[in-house]
Amino acid sequence: MKRTYFLAASAVLMVWSVVPAPAAPKPESQATEAKAMFQQIDEWSADVADSAFRLSEMAKSNRDPESHLEGLTVMREDINRIGSKLQLLDTMRDALSAWEVKALDQTLPLMHQAADNAEKAIQTYNSDRPWWWATSYVDDTAQVFKDTDQVASILRDYLKLAKTREREERLEHNLGEASGF
Repeated sequence: MKRTYFLAASAVLMVWSVVPAPAAPKPESQATEAKAMFQQIDEWSADVADSAFRLSEMAKSNRDPESHLEGLTVMREDINRIGSKLQLLDTMRDALSAWEVKALDQTLPLMHQAADNAEKAIQTYNSDRPWWWATSYVDDTAQVFKDTDQVASILRDYLKLAKTREREERLEHNLGEASGF
């Protein structure tokens, strides 16, 4: 039963890369919405990285394959959520700020790689369960960790930079008002 579920569910991983995203409605504040989406992607990518790291480490210690089901489920669901958000951000590309476009351009290929490697790990888990620890499963989950950890790091840095720039603009505005410029 669980094996059948994962075979069907693993196919969902690649769907977000080929299905066009629905047109995004014009929100009141696209800047606020985009920033919130990047923050959510940052959190989810960190969760995926944690799950992938644990899965890789558990496989190295040859733990019971059944103990991997929850981590694989979390990894698959979060990667799909990230893919949906990235698609939506891509449809908003013209309205994004420069840093958001750069962040999007840097994270899209990494998340595609993460989705591909997660798909490989799930397929390996489903097909070679008795010997999964001796397959590419460990490398695939380690690569998912590497890619999603890099996404989280990139987004965290861009979000810090945006926050710093907002502070700088407020200070310049306040100084301009105080000095009469």
